[in-house]
Amino acid sequence: MSEKMHTIGDLSRLSGISVRRIRFYSDKGLLPPATRTSSNYRVYSDADVARLDLIRALREAGISLAAIRKILSRHLSLTEVLAMRLKTLEAEIASRRRIASVLRTTLRIDQPTETDLRRLWTMTTLSQTQMRSMMERFYDKVAVHAEMGEDWKRQVIDASMPELPDDPTARQIDAWNEITAMITDEDFLAEMQADTAMMWNADFDPQAYAEAANSILAIVRTAIDEGKDPLSPTGTAIAREWLERSAKAMRREPDRAFLDWHLGQYRKHHSRSARYQELLAILRGEAADQKPGNEWQWINQAMTPLLSSPVP
Repeated sequence: MSEKMHTIGDLSRLSGISVRRIRFYSDKGLLPPATRTSSNYRVYSDADVARLDLIRALREAGISLAAIRKILSRHLSLTEVLAMRLKTLEAEIASRRRIASVLRTTLRIDQPTETDLRRLWTMTTLSQTQMRSMMERFYDKVAVHAEMGEDWKRQVIDASMPELPDDPTARQIDAWNEITAMITDEDFLAEMQADTAMMWNADFDPQAYAEAANSILAIVRTAIDEGKDPLSPTGTAIAREWLERSAKAMRREPDRAFLDWHLGQYRKHHSRSARYQELLAILRGEAADQKPGNEWQWINQAMTPLLSSPVP
């Protein structure tokens, strides 16, 4: 059975989009006619009807004509166009549910303030997809002067990516907004760029470092569960092992200079890092009494006494 064809007038009636707008999209290369009649009139297919609907949805989502052209340059089939439209629609539904949740939360407040309205505005303009894009741009900039591979960058992004619940509480909305502020802070970005470039150099072995960190963190978690004091002999032994293994992964000597660097990095970043982990825990709905990052706090406390003792 041959596919039904439509004049530009038919397409306008089917879509609710003006003939003038359809011609505009056609002239911009977004909706080229399937064929033309002998009188040079534009004729469109059923696939073009779905394609036009997708163009409208993408435009309403704020996507530029140039970006839409790239999406559609693959000459999608009707099935592919409908699948892409479904994906776009599902994202729109999720976004609107999130906005409705924020409105419900705001309406529970007797007299909403400017802060409450600002929270609402942020939530209605930043979707989960946009947050992912923002996070990817942040780490692209962080690693611009570092030799971090794409796989590692993706792992870092996945580990630090916030997920907003479908029905967020006021506290979770505030956590989402605070993370947004953190990753758009230019001073924070500059610090991360400098520290990442220094660490991720030609001498750095990321696999060895990750294995050492995972192993030591597991040991530290056990020590914490057993109530071990970081300043105990057990803590000192664990601290020395971490110092040696991390130095080896960075091809450095586990000497006083390396110890000073470790503790300096902790003092510099602990507060912000701990807060970030706390915000992620809030978004995940984890118990308020949980202390994200306790392991790093413990190991760095255990390393401190090494400053007054010989470091091999």
